[in-house]
Amino acid sequence: MSVRGRVAGILSLMLLASAPVRAQQVVIDETENLAFDRPEAWGMKYYASLGILTSMGAPERRAPGEVVLGFEGATVPQLSDEERRLGFNGTKLEDVNRTSFFGRLRGSVGLGAGLALDLAWTPPIEFDGAKPNLLAAALSRPFSLSPSWRLGLRGYGQVGKIEADITCSADEVAAGNDIDQNPFLCVEPSQDESRQKVIGLEVVAGYDSGGRFKPYAGVAVSYMDLEFRVNALYGAGLIEDHGVQLADGTTVAALAGVTFAPSPRFRITGEAFYSWLSITRPPATSSSNEGFFNVRFFVSYKVH
Repeated sequence: MSVRGRVAGILSLMLLASAPVRAQQVVIDETENLAFDRPEAWGMKYYASLGILTSMGAPERRAPGEVVLGFEGATVPQLSDEERRLGFNGTKLEDVNRTSFFGRLRGSVGLGAGLALDLAWTPPIEFDGAKPNLLAAALSRPFSLSPSWRLGLRGYGQVGKIEADITCSADEVAAGNDIDQNPFLCVEPSQDESRQKVIGLEVVAGYDSGGRFKPYAGVAVSYMDLEFRVNALYGAGLIEDHGVQLADGTTVAALAGVTFAPSPRFRITGEAFYSWLSITRPPATSSSNEGFFNVRFFVSYKVH
């Protein structure tokens, strides 16, 4: 019997029996390569989509040495109970609704020859048991189509991780032997890590007639190399899980927004972002789309 099979057997016995079950402790240290539409993989790419470094503005030519600094924020959609059934191939409810807001520091510098380098960082500040540390970068260049219309090409990437008690949350542990609140009999909060490497290409078209409002829209294609590292103790201490789950694949997203420029240096941008994400939820045998949608904003100031 496989390690996962033994785990399922032990948990079934513990949940059904009226007396404690005597069993040898199971240690999971296997690495699984998941299909990109499995529920666990969907959860990883769902939250990786949150950090995709979009242009947040119409294509714009930066002078060499020109520096823009700002703050980017975004809404984080809250998942329903059905959507949160991600673990063990869509059978385990995961505590992923930690925050409704995502923020990071962001800046851009002109490199010359029409090129600009964007950098963004989400610092490792812990909130409700989750601590991100994500670094993103992009290289872009605008092309003039007419006096008012521009096309922008951007290559972007992101690396980093999010540490959180996903497999065994603090709330589950606090519930003790309450099967309804702690169905996997977690013993202590897990120390899981969700790691991501993302690279992609974005094409954006924007309109700028010199007025204060500058609309734009684009498409982004991303390749995601995702990894989830479990560090959990559950099954009333009988299961020590150090498994690793790997998934990789491509996603496609659409974005549209408008920039308000009240002055030559100050900008405020609002953007809507949507990414198509496939998932196969048991007992279904074919995939369907459960996309990621959020709203973003960027407040920036040209310092040089």
